[in-house]
Amino acid sequence: MSDIVAALEQLLAENPGPISIAAGIATLRAIGAKDPSEDLQSLVGTFAAERRRAIRFDRFTGAT
Repeated sequence: MSDIVAALEQLLAENPGPISIAAGIATLRAIGAKDPSEDLQSLVGTFAAERRRAIRFDRFTGAT
């Protein structure tokens, strides 16, 4: 779990604006997360919200 937190903290640090759900899922996949995408989306969204960061819901739109 600590590598998930570290990866998401790094994502937030590198992206000062709204956090992309798609980028969050990609970040978690890059460190080996095998959970369903829906679960990872929830994890990224919750993580960002707990840190009072805006979320960009771009998973299905392909927006960047």
